Amino acid sequence: MKPIRIVALPVLLCATGCMSLQYDLGAVPFAVSASPAPKGARTEPFVATGKSVLWVHGLLGDSQADVATLVKEAVGDCAGVANFRVASAASFHDWFLTHLTLGLVRMKTVTVTGDRLRH
Repeated sequence: MKPIRIVALPVLLCATGCMSLQYDLGAVPFAVSASPAPKGARTEPFVATGKSVLWVHGLLGDSQADVATLVKEAVGDCAGVANFRVASAASFHDWFLTHLTLGLVRMKTVTVTGDRLRH
């Protein structure tokens, strides 16, 4: 049984390091769609970024980017958002900070992109 205990700790730490981005767009006052904009619609592309952080490999919680707020701040008042995408990846600075803290603080940059539909 001792080998199982030795393997269990690294497996649990790796499992806590997996991060999934969760967000709720219910507070956004306009329609948000992953579909392309309708033909002939006047659009304007936007990009917004935020940070997500895992504390102590996720064992002490996380701080996720507020995607709904990022969208509202990036587009302001509009008819809606088309071609909506959210990506989470580590930039060089995120990677450097994560390794500098020995993984105790794991950072990711959240990038929200899409096309703003004008009124």
